[in-house]
Amino acid sequence: MEFTKLLKESESLINWLDDHIGDLEIKAEDRFVLAANCLEIAREHHKSIILLVSYAFYGSALALIRSIFEAYVRGVWMHRCATDKDFELFKKNRLKKKIPKIVSDIEKANEFETKIFSNIIAKSGDVMNSYTHSEYSQIIRRNTATTIEPSYDEGDVLETINFSNAIGILSALQTAILSGHEQLPMTIFNKAKVFMGEP
Repeated sequence: MEFTKLLKESESLINWLDDHIGDLEIKAEDRFVLAANCLEIAREHHKSIILLVSYAFYGSALALIRSIFEAYVRGVWMHRCATDKDFELFKKNRLKKKIPKIVSDIEKANEFETKIFSNIIAKSGDVMNSYTHSEYSQIIRRNTATTIEPSYDEGDVLETINFSNAIGILSALQTAILSGHEQLPMTIFNKAKVFMGEP
């Protein structure tokens, strides 16, 4: 019951975010356009994860967890941290900064000093990689006691839905901030609180 309810709520959340983010205008500069593109990829992964879960394609949904996280943190980093040289290298596919370094750069900014992203990497980085690259954590969930078929724990799937919803909200919030809209960031923040059941 919780599973079905959460899926429906997630679909409603996606529609709400689309309605509020879809028509925003972004400055025609690399810092804004490339950041917004990364955040839009994260939002697309959010939609894809919810769709895949609704069809019980759990392995594919879990494989996108690393991708949604990395798209979001890259978007934040481009907006807040990247230098002109970083953008030039990025546009030539020669930027060598790995995600831990990107996260470290982000967390030097005041609003991210809680180290939430580096904590995610420390606690879940190996598992996210395993899901993405079909390593042990992924393939062990492909068999039951007697057959080879998907056998994912409901808790893993619920965690995947919740994580993707959180990144979807954060991506929309960051997009609203990028646009310079005065009220929309707070509107999204308040929606997030209601969605997560906070007072």
